[in-house]
Amino acid sequence: MKLSDYLLILFFVSATLVGCSQEPQQSTSQPGTRFPAVEPADLLLTNAYVYTADNSRTVAEAVALRGNEIIYVGSDDGAGKFIGNGTVVRNLGGRMLMPGLHDMHIHATGVVEPDMCDFKGEAKSLEEMAPFLQGCIEDYQIAEGDWLVVLQWPFSGGNQPSERLKTIRAALDAASDRHPIIMWGDDGHHAAVNSLALAQARDKNGNVVGLNKETIETVFAEFREMIAVDEFGEPAGGLNEGARMLVRSDFIEDMMGLHSRPEVMMPAVAEKLAASGITSIQDPYTVPELLEYYDWLDKSGLMTFRIRTAFFHQSGDAHNAGGLAQIPAHVELFNAQREKLKNSKLIQPNAVKLFADAVLEGNPYASPPTLPVAAILDEFEQPLFSIDTGTESIGISGYVDLEGTTCTEVRNHPDKYGKPGAIRKFTDEHGYQPAQCIKSSGVLEHSEDYIKEYVRQMTSAGFHVHIHALSDRGVRVAIDAFSEVKREADANNLTQSITHVQLAHPDDVKRIGDLGIFVAFTYVWIFPEVEYDVMVIPFIDKVDGIADLYNPQHYYMQNVYPVKLVLDAGGILTWGSDAPVDTRDPVPFSSMQAAVTRKADGVVMNAGQRINIHDVLAAYTINGARLMGHDDKLGSIEVGKTADLIVLNQNIVNLAQNGQADRIGETQVAMTIFDGNVVFDRGQVTAP
Repeated sequence: MKLSDYLLILFFVSATLVGCSQEPQQSTSQPGTRFPAVEPADLLLTNAYVYTADNSRTVAEAVALRGNEIIYVGSDDGAGKFIGNGTVVRNLGGRMLMPGLHDMHIHATGVVEPDMCDFKGEAKSLEEMAPFLQGCIEDYQIAEGDWLVVLQWPFSGGNQPSERLKTIRAALDAASDRHPIIMWGDDGHHAAVNSLALAQARDKNGNVVGLNKETIETVFAEFREMIAVDEFGEPAGGLNEGARMLVRSDFIEDMMGLHSRPEVMMPAVAEKLAASGITSIQDPYTVPELLEYYDWLDKSGLMTFRIRTAFFHQSGDAHNAGGLAQIPAHVELFNAQREKLKNSKLIQPNAVKLFADAVLEGNPYASPPTLPVAAILDEFEQPLFSIDTGTESIGISGYVDLEGTTCTEVRNHPDKYGKPGAIRKFTDEHGYQPAQCIKSSGVLEHSEDYIKEYVRQMTSAGFHVHIHALSDRGVRVAIDAFSEVKREADANNLTQSITHVQLAHPDDVKRIGDLGIFVAFTYVWIFPEVEYDVMVIPFIDKVDGIADLYNPQHYYMQNVYPVKLVLDAGGILTWGSDAPVDTRDPVPFSSMQAAVTRKADGVVMNAGQRINIHDVLAAYTINGARLMGHDDKLGSIEVGKTADLIVLNQNIVNLAQNGQADRIGETQVAMTIFDGNVVFDRGQVTAP
């Protein structure tokens, strides 16, 4: 045989062997023969359903690691050559192995419960609330005059009034008139306070002036739509967004547990994320105090995740022309924070967060009902709610005619209908209150000019920009801002992302695709829930009672969480749990289930927007890695990439494809590998 012929045969044999080692195999045999010529692996994972999340969504059987690097992905048979004297072999027993999860919108320090009064998401009526809070005052020995701070108040569940306690302010006053009380909503946007707390409200100069009917219309006029009022215009106890800070400014310290020392809290945060299979995150509310906590964890060597910090700093007067002058100072602050941690291997201090709008829930139990505050393209409706105090059920009996002569008269002569006697007379005659003749489209958190200029300056400074945009006008303004700096962002490899997108106009969904914007959907919110939806849908569409909430002809139902439309348009899906909002647990697999099914109690929320399990997994893995700019090393299981991997106790792909998607939420993480090291092990995976 000629030498050239021999070499040709050798080439084909080698090519065939290499191909076999990379292709998915159905064999379940265990690696056996050793190949001394190959440098052995440190860890070999075999007998697995390896979901690689690569471009072909390849499935393999085995993965070999050396240090923190993936050195082999393929069949069990081909993995044998990587076994050496020091190789640890873990037989996964057919379990699913996939890349670590990327949570692109999580307030990570909030996943650990601090030692404080906490509702833990348990809904209570106003009558039940007062004794619960009294118990907290006693249990935590709150001294007279000191604050009672309460966490995880479920603003969208419970809170039913009674004949005795008609407002949440009355319920908190019943709990104590000797302690200022604030309950932080479990959504991160609502709060409720008692009279003593309202009396402590401060103006821009720090002077205590109190929140009352007079100061709402004068000193705090810019917060008017964020303050719930009763029929006489006095504060009813509910505060949204920036209005919360008027009475207590320690929001981040309270909600994110920063009253605890980092050495107490941060190891527990790392453990929680590892147990959830989350190996990369973006924290969208990173203030300087919080950055110190992440820095401590990084230096401790206990970190089990990579993080992009999205810096945030509250702006004042952001609706006025003078607000624009504050932006350079924000850039300077964020540059200093970035410089401080520029050498960290696990912390990317290179993003910023901005709020375009607020939240989309009104309060049907308030009198008059409180309108949502998120910015919408149209105007909010004024539904007439009926409440059965016996069953605590709520109904919708009709709508105020905002264009009729009666409401037009009220808007033209508001002073005529503002006194208690006139309010009672009007209500008795018309069946609703004069305040319900108000027209509102909600509010942006900042002026459009401010949002655009903020995005422009932050992009020029080299920061990735992440915008909270929840409703359709907020989404549009965010897209407008991104479109103006798209060329510069692309030239500097900067990503543009929007989070939540609860409601978006179809025209703007197309623009998301055209611009290639990343969208971090909170999928776990995407299911029908009457108790919540009655706080939203009746204010947007005129529904014919509760039974008509999910009418597919309505604007809300056609455009709520438009996940599939964003995907089809070319937008890039990612995932953000927003924990501890709603629940401290990031619940990644419940979120996956919601993305696939959008279903609860036999009702599907806009069925056409369901996505398949492969698109879900891409959102949680490789797309998140692309958003963070490390998809060259993470986000998929491929040779040469870094080993951030998780093992699941059940195969979620098979569940979704075999008609059992409603079981995906039961999934548990059996093992988490971060940077090549096992950082969580539930003890379900054993050596062969």
